Amino acid sequence: MQRACLGLVRFCLSAWVGIATFFVVLVIELRQSELFPETIKFNHPRVMFPLYYGFEFGLLGTALICAAACAWSAKAGAGRRRTLFGLVFAAVLLAACDYAIVYRTLIDIMQTAQLGETGLPQLPPRFHELHHISRWINEAVLALTGAGAILSLSIERPAV
Repeated sequence: MQRACLGLVRFCLSAWVGIATFFVVLVIELRQSELFPETIKFNHPRVMFPLYYGFEFGLLGTALICAAACAWSAKAGAGRRRTLFGLVFAAVLLAACDYAIVYRTLIDIMQTAQLGETGLPQLPPRFHELHHISRWINEAVLALTGAGAILSLSIERPAV
């Protein structure tokens, strides 16, 4: 059971690092592309971010449960296993704060924004502040997840 959990932790953390990196590249390309009108670019957070958070919580939640199962189930590498659990727990906690506090506020601001002269909603300075906070939080989650993925590779297998 412990080997399966450790394998699943490794998979989930590595998968999240890859998915999050791909998502950032995709969003940057979307924002800079001339193929999409500004209205599509404006609405991308409402369309794409629920998928982002769904994958994030699915993978990191699974990793957290498996890391908890590994953390206290074996003597070998106990310090590393508990550190791994702490990294994953911190990543999930930050991700939950980002979603519940920052992202939902950003969406509310977008929905209540007044139309400007360009025909697009005018976003207040608070929106841009929250957007930067969300970027910092997501970078921290990615760093914690990456550190956890690397640490999980150094955890030795239990003696059979």
